[in-house]
Amino acid sequence: MLKMVGTACIEAPVDKTWRVLADIENVDLWVDPILSASCEGGPSKGVGAARTCQLKGNMQITETWTEWSEGKSFTYVSYDVPMAKFAKNKWSVEEVNGKTLLKSEAEITFKGGIFGRVLEPIMALISKKMSADSMAGIKHLVETGTPYQGEVSKLPRAAITC
Repeated sequence: MLKMVGTACIEAPVDKTWRVLADIENVDLWVDPILSASCEGGPSKGVGAARTCQLKGNMQITETWTEWSEGKSFTYVSYDVPMAKFAKNKWSVEEVNGKTLLKSEAEITFKGGIFGRVLEPIMALISKKMSADSMAGIKHLVETGTPYQGEVSKLPRAAITC
């Protein structure tokens, strides 16, 4: 199992950061591989919310929320992430000196048994880059109020502490 933690210091109050993070259908505004996201026919926040994301490469994943602490954190799981048996991600916000420390704690179990375990170091590098890109994307969105026009990978990396 691959476990990763990513953080970003966002120059905005926690409630402003939470509003952007908790708007789960707008994740495509700050995560490049996601083309669109929707919660069809169900809640769009809270435990039981389910988001379907259309990804680049004509792929689709569904994420289901298993925990939700309003204004603080949420956790979702997915069983259809490419190359993975199971993926779980917890996002949280914490106030630090009037700024927000945004944190993502991800766990991924890859398919393929031993072969999947051999791929973990490579997938860790790819996932780490994707996490840093996403953190930069949400930082830009929260701080400016508008999504970055271009690839978020071109944004400066977010500071990991406040």
